Parts: sequence; structure tokens; C-alpha cells
Amino acid sequence: MDTALDKALEIFWHRGYAAAPIQEICVAMDLNPGSVYAAFGNKHGLFVKVVQRYLDQMNRPGVDLMDAEPDGLRGIRAYFEFIVEGIVNGNRRWGCLGTNAFLELKENDAEVGRLMSDHLGRLEQAFCRALDRTGIEDAAGNAKYLLCLSQGLNVIAKTDPDRSTLRNIVEMALLPFARQEPLVS
Repeated sequence: MDTALDKALEIFWHRGYAAAPIQEICVAMDLNPGSVYAAFGNKHGLFVKVVQRYLDQMNRPGVDLMDAEPDGLRGIRAYFEFIVEGIVNGNRRWGCLGTNAFLELKENDAEVGRLMSDHLGRLEQAFCRALDRTGIEDAAGNAKYLLCLSQGLNVIAKTDPDRSTLRNIVEMALLPFARQEPLVS
């Protein structure tokens, strides 16, 4: 079933929820519509499962890199390098599925909204932990800034930027941290 979910994930990620026809999804998953509906209830149930899978598989490794680094700033850099490489090498070429889904469905889909809110909260906490390790003041406030940077990179990914452009964005954004200057006080 994981392979089938990955096929559905790719279609939703590339097209978005509304523009992804269930017939195309079923063909990609190599399942008939009845099997998809029996397993997931409906297209939305499948989508929620796919978004959860994406958040677990695509984002958790970056947070794990950040958490594993004793030097908080190095951990933050490792996280952003993970994101940049994902954008450049193709597995994030359509941006972040979670961010895309949230932007597409935020007004009408409480379940996807909850998944993304939970995810963003965990990411913000990871930034806060890393910032605490740097000794910078107001880690919580500055974690929100880094959260905005991460989401901005997810959006700009859709413009097909090159590695150098993305790294420059990250380096400029992290410059105050390297100088130990809080962005928020």
C-alpha cells in the first residue's frame, strides 16, 4: 500500500487536491475506485493520508538533522540545506505538499489545516530547541522567523530556483544568528 500511496502523493503534489482526478489517482495507484474508496472512504480521506505520509517522510528527516546537531546554528543550517537540496534535486520541485495543501484548502478543510498546524508547531519547536542551543535571546520569537523562512522557501521552490539562489537566501536570513544578534527582542 505504501507504493500506491506514494503514487497518489505524487499526483496530489504536482496537481493539487482539486485538480487531481480520482480516476487518474486510481490508475497510478493500480487500484480500482472501489478499493480506494473502501480503504480511504473518499478522495479526501486518501488526501489526508497522503499529506500525513508526506509530512512524516519528507519533513521529519530535516528536523532530525537539526535536533541531532549539538551546535544549534549548525543544526539550523543542516535543516535548511536539507530543504535546499530537496528543492534542487527534485523531490521538492513542486514546493511542500503540506504548504500547498494548506494554501489550497485552508478555508474549507479543518483536517488538513490541523495536520499543517501541528506540523508547523513541531517545526517551530525544533527551531526553538536549536536556537536555545545557540544561547540567542528570545529563541521562541526567532523560531517564528525561521518558520517563515522555511515556508517561504517552500513557496519559492515552485519558481524553479537554482541552488546558489536558495543558499544565498538562507545565508542572508541566518546572518544575524551567526553574529548572535536576535531578530526579535
